Amino acid sequence: MDSVLDSIGLAIASGKYPEGASIPTEPELMEAFGVGRSSVREAIRSLVALGMVETAPRRGTVVNPKSKWSMLSRETMRWIMAGKVHQTELLGAIDEARLIFEPSSAALVARRATRMQIIGIETAFARMEDAAERGDAEAAVSADRQFHLAILQATGNPILEAFDAALDSVLGVLFSVTANHMENFRANLSNHLAVVEAIRRHDPEGAFKAMTDTIGFTTTRMKDAGLIE
Repeated sequence: MDSVLDSIGLAIASGKYPEGASIPTEPELMEAFGVGRSSVREAIRSLVALGMVETAPRRGTVVNPKSKWSMLSRETMRWIMAGKVHQTELLGAIDEARLIFEPSSAALVARRATRMQIIGIETAFARMEDAAERGDAEAAVSADRQFHLAILQATGNPILEAFDAALDSVLGVLFSVTANHMENFRANLSNHLAVVEAIRRHDPEGAFKAMTDTIGFTTTRMKDAGLIE
């Protein structure tokens, strides 16, 4: 089922099946993928649950407008990033959303974080420094994600924690599509350190500003690379 779901999801995200278009029928999909009816139906049910398609009388399964898609779903984001067509729009939206909730999250953490939570954030930053020193891009992406997710988790707010999928989609993109990615990563370490230090001294205003600067750096680099407008 996964290969069927991935293939159809990517085809929709890439514009092969545009809004309002009908995707192939069950028999056609069964023949195309060499799978049984149950596999096709399970894939369609998953796409319906993600808001990407709906069943319509006499029209079969129809692609929904993008406004109905579940944009915080990891699957949807992965298909959009791979499909390229809506990538710029998605990255711009995520960047804008980050600027709304991440600085406030950092300020909240500066007010309420426990010592163990602060240690978790410090540990993630130490991993970032180590990856930068070794020039390990994969480790850098992992540590960067860990850092931002540790801050969201330290808020103790389940709604903010739910944005982890959005962060996963954006934090690693510069490493895969831009040049000099490690140079950008190293250059932004000082902003991350300022976030750590503000949280450590329980300074909400300082944490807010430092996180704003951290995101602003990424925004500038994505604009330079033509990833967002």
